Amino acid sequence: MNHSDDLQHLADCSSCRQRFSENVLPFNAARRREGARAFAAAAAQLERERESASDIVERQLRQTPIEKWPGLAKSPALRNNAALEQFSEEVRKRIERKPVEALAIANLATSIAETLPANAYPPPVMAQIRSTALRDRANALRYLGRLDEAYDSIETAEARLGEFPGAAHDRAIIWLVKAMIQGQMDLFDEAERMITAASIVFADVNDLPRFFQAGLVYGNLLGRQKRYEDAQRIFGDLLDVARSTGDDKTQARLYNNLGHCAIYLDDYARANIYFSESIARFTDLGLRAEVPRTNLGAALVLIGKGQIDSGLARLEDARRAFIELGMMGEAGLCALRIIEVLIDRGDTEQARVLTGAVIDEFEAAGLDTRAVQAVAGLQSSIDADGATAEAVRTVHEFVQGLAIDQAQAS
Repeated sequence: MNHSDDLQHLADCSSCRQRFSENVLPFNAARRREGARAFAAAAAQLERERESASDIVERQLRQTPIEKWPGLAKSPALRNNAALEQFSEEVRKRIERKPVEALAIANLATSIAETLPANAYPPPVMAQIRSTALRDRANALRYLGRLDEAYDSIETAEARLGEFPGAAHDRAIIWLVKAMIQGQMDLFDEAERMITAASIVFADVNDLPRFFQAGLVYGNLLGRQKRYEDAQRIFGDLLDVARSTGDDKTQARLYNNLGHCAIYLDDYARANIYFSESIARFTDLGLRAEVPRTNLGAALVLIGKGQIDSGLARLEDARRAFIELGMMGEAGLCALRIIEVLIDRGDTEQARVLTGAVIDEFEAAGLDTRAVQAVAGLQSSIDADGATAEAVRTVHEFVQGLAIDQAQAS
């Protein structure tokens, strides 16, 4: 019907009312009771599986060499929803520090999910199981910079839920990952639309952690477009919400992001305040990995104010802390900032040595090959005595852009 008021038209038009009624299924009490019984049985089955599975995935992965992980797809003990939930958690735990392992686990989970018998669970549950495995796979591929494959995987994950309108929350989590992938592909308009849609769903169902996560991703998307004032407003609005809910961890992250915005807006005094607030909160929370990340921002404030030696000392401290934590991507970003200062000072020999160390670290950690290639290109420029501080900044921005955000989508 092409009417501005469909309900009123149905009341007045018997012809349209007849066509509409032909497409409406009558209420069937027996079918409703059967559906309720099936739902209750499925819920009980899932709970029994969780109770019996315990930590089976962690044990199997620990006891099996990584090159033999694909063979675990045939293990009966792992071919159920409870094991797949554990696989998803293993991906989440490893994705930042060991993205290659995270992808291997996500591939294994996807293989299991896609080959489960169609009648193993009710159709909505089966769709959620398969979409979650594909979503985790897409996120791991994103971390490794394999963006075309990541996009294909997240599109398939979304399609798995296509027949189930009630899976709105699962679909919104998929949109969150999809927006991250689109952002790394420089599809900014599409990414902003996707993250906005996801944020609305998270707000509607009161999923505050993912609402904050979506906001952080949105602000980072704006930062990638150098829209720092817009990003600052987003982070500021989120900070107000985080304060009102007493979410100290999110406040700490937002102060850190606001500090970086302030640096790009040349407001070093405010940046210093933001980073100090962030460091204090992360320290109180015992989040060791976040403190050096914020110290990195504080170091840039010192360098921006001309306190070069103090800034370098902080950068070196942050780099050592990242290496101890196995966070080689962040350690490399610290090194690139140090290299920029060394090149500016004319200390090309020390810059050359440090650049080589970053290449070795990136390769050993299995990081995005594009990051390795970018730093290798910088080393070639240094060897040819053609590198400038601006060239180092360009490489730094490129490498940083490959890791679009610190938020994990899960």
